[in-house]
Amino acid sequence: MLPSHRSSAMIRKLEKYEILEEIGHGGMATVYRARDSRLDRQVALKVMHPHLRGAHEARVRFAREAKSVARLHHDNILEIYDNSDPDSEEAYIVTELLTGPTLKQFADDHRDMPAEIAACFGVLIARALDCAHSAGIVHRDVKPENVILHDDRTVKLTDFGIAQMIDSHSFTATGQILGSPGHMAPEQIETGNSDQRTDIFALGTVLYFLATGCLPFEGRNPHQMLKRIVDGNYAHPLRVRPTLGGRFSNIIERALEKKPDDRYQSARGMEEALTAFVAEVGIDDPADYLGAYLKDTEGTTLALRKATLAALIVRGRDAATRGDVPVALDCYNRVLALDDGNEEVLALIERIGYRDRNKTVMFIAASLVAVGAAIAVAYAWSGGGAQNTPIEDAGAIAAAPSDAAADGHGGVPDPEGADAATDAGAVALGSDAGAADAVAALTPTGVVTKIRPPVVRTPRLVRFLPSPRDVELAVGAGEFQPFGPSSSEVQLIPGRYRLRMRGRCCAELDDTFTVPPGPAGEPVLVRRALALRPARIYVTANVAGDVSVNGEGMGRTNQFIEVPMDRPAAQARISVTSPGYQAYTGTRRLQAGGETRVAATLIEASGSTP
Repeated sequence: MLPSHRSSAMIRKLEKYEILEEIGHGGMATVYRARDSRLDRQVALKVMHPHLRGAHEARVRFAREAKSVARLHHDNILEIYDNSDPDSEEAYIVTELLTGPTLKQFADDHRDMPAEIAACFGVLIARALDCAHSAGIVHRDVKPENVILHDDRTVKLTDFGIAQMIDSHSFTATGQILGSPGHMAPEQIETGNSDQRTDIFALGTVLYFLATGCLPFEGRNPHQMLKRIVDGNYAHPLRVRPTLGGRFSNIIERALEKKPDDRYQSARGMEEALTAFVAEVGIDDPADYLGAYLKDTEGTTLALRKATLAALIVRGRDAATRGDVPVALDCYNRVLALDDGNEEVLALIERIGYRDRNKTVMFIAASLVAVGAAIAVAYAWSGGGAQNTPIEDAGAIAAAPSDAAADGHGGVPDPEGADAATDAGAVALGSDAGAADAVAALTPTGVVTKIRPPVVRTPRLVRFLPSPRDVELAVGAGEFQPFGPSSSEVQLIPGRYRLRMRGRCCAELDDTFTVPPGPAGEPVLVRRALALRPARIYVTANVAGDVSVNGEGMGRTNQFIEVPMDRPAAQARISVTSPGYQAYTGTRRLQAGGETRVAATLIEASGSTP
């Protein structure tokens, strides 16, 4: 990073590179959009922070990493043009200028990304990794933030090895592990060792995130998260989002195996599995198809859904014909997840049942075991206590005498006998406890009467869909839990419940929702949109000036300014102007409810009077 105490000339020019504006700022360096004055082209200029630049070892490794990655020429790898000399005062790397956004930002804005599109992203990243691995380079920090979309047509993998080098240096200096714990492989945590299979694991976490909208390993703190990685404790991706289908889920799970020997052994092997998966719906060229998706996301998604449904039905029929019931049912289950109530598939499932009932029953029984496990997890999360008690019942029917009893009372029910039957827990005679009609019951006094049986309120699966998702939620009197795979679903009996949600990004929500009676297998979706808090920025400058965000005047320097947000996080262009000075322009990523500080240096305009 160019330090603030340096001269104005140095801030605006670094050797042959004219700095135009700041476009990124991270823990390792500041990135500028710059112009190569000799070749007259725009580039990205990444300048190492001063506290890292001062260490000779860090500078040497910075340059070595830059030179090794510069040998990689691949459509999906950021191209490096230049880097600083070993004796240069500043340490920097010059790369091609990408248009953005990051894959993390794109995925946050496209939470319902189709499985095949997520796989297409995976194919391109795997190709980039295969190129690097072939040259003996292990990335060690694969994550959505290090993948950048470019020209609405492709993606580029960035920051090869450099982040790992910086983390190692920081660990020596501070005693703290820095990096991306949500994407680390178990061997990185336990031994610090890394090889190409470490990148395979990280790619698995990226695919999980793209496919489900959340990371496989989450926790209240980094220690809990790292422990879950080492233990291999994560929610089955198919349970988090049933529309993925078993085949894609299996690819993700294999990449996330705890033992490196159990994963894909090469990026090419994983690429081939992903390519075969998307080929099933007619995607022959993942790169071209992804380009079409980025140019027309909505239209491509609709066309892909139709192609996917048709392909799954054909594949399911073929599997059923050859007697492969699990594959057939996996295809049909995914169709029903994408198109609930598809009559053609329901008929095909029924045919499987008649043709090979034993296999079908065994497969369904195994599925029910998995569902039971999911229910147990949900019940444990809910506490099984007060939060499972609704505020009021939904459609509950009170038990009461109905028809006249044949007891010699002239056709008038015996209230005393009826009460006794209810209080003593009368035994229904030959009846279904869930039947709507009144049934005969035998009381302790021997009086036969008819009572309405209690209505059986079957618990239903409730699935929470908050927007944004970086929140905590609590049901009834339960404690707040971070929203994630273990807290996104709960089993509740029909009724009305209290729901609370909160998050740093949002105003707290205190609301109710109703679980109506219905089929146990049909989830109840609870959608809630929380009001986003404004982002706060504080701009310091060498002279007093006006601050604008995205072209709109917001306030003055040296004071907090609130910026309304329409999404949890977004890039914002921040400008500072003052009479007699050139305007400062920079880019910052603002977080709803968060605070951002900007240090601006304004340069006197040529010819101005001091």
